[in-house]
Amino acid sequence: MEQYQTENPIANWEQFKNECQQGYKDVRDQLRSDQGNLCCYCEIDTKQGLGIGIDDFRVEHFHPKSDADNANHNWALDWHNMLGCCHGGSNNAVTNNKTRFISNSADRHSDVLKANFPWDDQILNPLEIPAFPILFQANRRDGSLSVHEDHCRNAGVDIQKANNCLHPQKLNLNSARLNSLRKATLDALNEQIKETLSAGLTIEDALLNLAKAELRKDNNKHWPRFFTTIRSYLGKTAEEHLKNINYDG
Repeated sequence: MEQYQTENPIANWEQFKNECQQGYKDVRDQLRSDQGNLCCYCEIDTKQGLGIGIDDFRVEHFHPKSDADNANHNWALDWHNMLGCCHGGSNNAVTNNKTRFISNSADRHSDVLKANFPWDDQILNPLEIPAFPILFQANRRDGSLSVHEDHCRNAGVDIQKANNCLHPQKLNLNSARLNSLRKATLDALNEQIKETLSAGLTIEDALLNLAKAELRKDNNKHWPRFFTTIRSYLGKTAEEHLKNINYDG
């Protein structure tokens, strides 16, 4: 992409995709790799089509790629403006559309509402979220997320921007669908803890074993979906484990 950008400094995104197809594939692959195959906003895994349907993955430009106010900056080809995200339930052609497509538009999430609005000052840019401390906590009862305000203050993160990520008119990360999926993740973790405790392990050992098993990349170098939810559930044990493996976000 770098070479294409040098040779075509004013090209738009569609031109890049059409004229440099290998470069476009490389961008997608690199974003998937950098993010451990998770959506940059909701952390669902970005399922691949494998010939059945289209991937639940698209290249997201955090600042609108169509912004032409600054004639000296091409947002469309700025690598530091690119993220990988899911379709937020808005595309019924994605793989596994029975579980991925959301017919109720009010329940869609991630960048669906963001569209081409310049929300740089309204929501958190995933690229600027620190690895530590954790900024969101998951509610065991219903799978919803809330902002850990003290952690935001300690990290110098704007609390309002963090809350806006959850707002139904912004990224809607507390949509009914996402809450349900996160709740299922929490329930599964809880069952694993119960099983290990019944086998005679202490709660400390049970949490540590679960952190080591869950908070790691698999053989495809993918993080588990709803990484933050798992991290929140495991608490201090997760934080110690992530520091031990040099987690950097």
